[in-house]
Amino acid sequence: MKKQMTSIFILLFLVLFFLAPSSTTAAGEPKYGGILRIGVLFPQFNHLDGRQWMPLGYVPATRMIYDPILQWGAKGFEKPEPCLATSYETKDNIEWFFRLRMGVKFHNGREMTAEDVTANLSWRLETPKGWEPIQNRDLFRFMKKVETVDKYTVKVTLDRPFSPFPRLLTHSLSSILPPEEAKKWNKDFWKRAIGTGPYKLVDVKPNERVVLERFDDYWGPRPYVDRIEYFFIRGDKARLSALEKGEIDVAHLIDADKPALEKNPDLAYYDWPVTGNLDRIWFNQRRWPMSDIRFRMAIWMGADWKDIVVNSYSHQSGHFARTHLEHTKYYKPETISLVPKYDPVEAKKLIQAVEKDAGKKIPTLRYVDANTPVTKKQAELAKTQLAQIGVTLDLKLHSEPVWTNQLQRDKKMKWDLGKQGAGFGADPFQGFAYHVPDSGTGADGKSLDGYSNPALDEWIETAMRLLNEKEIIKCYQEAEKVLILDAGNIPLSPTRQLSAFNKKIKGIKPNNFAAFFTTTNFENWWIEK
Repeated sequence: MKKQMTSIFILLFLVLFFLAPSSTTAAGEPKYGGILRIGVLFPQFNHLDGRQWMPLGYVPATRMIYDPILQWGAKGFEKPEPCLATSYETKDNIEWFFRLRMGVKFHNGREMTAEDVTANLSWRLETPKGWEPIQNRDLFRFMKKVETVDKYTVKVTLDRPFSPFPRLLTHSLSSILPPEEAKKWNKDFWKRAIGTGPYKLVDVKPNERVVLERFDDYWGPRPYVDRIEYFFIRGDKARLSALEKGEIDVAHLIDADKPALEKNPDLAYYDWPVTGNLDRIWFNQRRWPMSDIRFRMAIWMGADWKDIVVNSYSHQSGHFARTHLEHTKYYKPETISLVPKYDPVEAKKLIQAVEKDAGKKIPTLRYVDANTPVTKKQAELAKTQLAQIGVTLDLKLHSEPVWTNQLQRDKKMKWDLGKQGAGFGADPFQGFAYHVPDSGTGADGKSLDGYSNPALDEWIETAMRLLNEKEIIKCYQEAEKVLILDAGNIPLSPTRQLSAFNKKIKGIKPNNFAAFFTTTNFENWWIEK
């Protein structure tokens, strides 16, 4: 009997031993099903119309509804990868051909063809009558003609060589939508947004939530999650509380939330720098004293900008950028030697010289930025430090769209200095183009800041004509030198985003877009049950 019991025990042990590894393996495998709840910093409904520009990190719902012609991959902004287009080519940097993926369906069931892509691109040439102005048209100003070659081929003809064109398609035209639906619903299209993405829109309540469900006819990787619910939760503390209580699974949070996250065994986070977006101090050079290079140099030297960036985040965790290209593949370390050093004594002398030559004191200057905890602290630190060199700032902190959007649309907006992020990581052309006189990035149709230097324009012009990557990089490096020597603006830091999530959410991969993509060519989230 004893021998029999021993045999049974050994048999049971062996069964459990061999079953255990297979159970562990199964637990780590992706699973289909479930509802993913995301707490977001900005209301998603404002950006559901695919005809408008969509910031990837803060408005992730749209990237799940729509697909771009080309996309970024797992290596970030390294190079454009296939998406709706499987390939592209050009021989002269003037005529570009895009071969489209066959069998792609819109959420209304119709196949997407070259005619649809032609229409979407053509809206950047001329906005149809009765439509809202389409954003980022200025970046497509070199397009001359868009033609359908055959059912799956589109030809774009430019009026001049423009090598950044494929990269531009990944971030400034990030959606293709059915023209007949856009014409039918026009201003109400956002309520019935239709694209070719992995998820389709099923419900939207302004300032509350956006709900998506898996699109079973999606051409790409099949999403594991059945349904995504985006909840707009305005308060930072409220988003953290909702995550801790299990009311949401993923959230945009702020740096100050790190201690609470680190104490919670069920939560994890990624601190992601958005390297495609560089925050900078801008000068309205249409106005005095911002038009005086000595004043701009004084501002650069008169405040310890590294101290301001680092200490505006909790635990002194800010990521400082010394130059415009430092966090990109275009960076040249030798450029650091051109950056003005922190020297408030010399800065004060420059301010006094500017005032003496003008015969008047520098007035109180209007400093504009978004009203968030980090930007507010940066503005207050800058105000305190610049006061010591004789510059007084009047802080005007608004909601995000006021500074980033109204600035480029409202000619009457009053500003002298301000902080805004734009370009460089995705492609330096976009970062530098804001300073090119004919860029149309400002409300007056010229440059955003009124800055102009023929040397910078020539380097950007040369880069656009070239196709050789090494030669293009050299042009951008030279353009950066010009901008630094002119103190055109002051680089501060890549935009940052703290993304927190319940550990039961699997498949999340850090990316320099800082975006909740859920299902892409390089990641596919699932819920561990």
